[in-house]
Amino acid sequence: MAEAEVITAVGRNKKPIKAGDAVKYVNSDTVSRVSKIKKDEHGAVWVLLEATDLWYRDETLELTDQKIKEKKEDRELTAEELEERFQKQLETMQAFELGKAGGGGAGG
Repeated sequence: MAEAEVITAVGRNKKPIKAGDAVKYVNSDTVSRVSKIKKDEHGAVWVLLEATDLWYRDETLELTDQKIKEKKEDRELTAEELEERFQKQLETMQAFELGKAGGGGAGG
């Protein structure tokens, strides 16, 4: 039985990246753990990050020693927690709408 090809990702700083490594996406400073690495039909290497669940080209990442924020445990929220989240979002949306309506343009 043939072994699966091991794909090597090489970060912006020319250091090898493997699944489980902590990396930083240089365009937004997102720090995450690497989930998977794949190569497309054109030979480009892509790296899947846990934090965003998105694929990134390997040359846009670099290894990092920064601490990775662990995902919060998935759990069901209580009715009170849901209400609190809803109220915060509603307040944020209302403040945004008031800010937009505030104007500030030239008057006549």
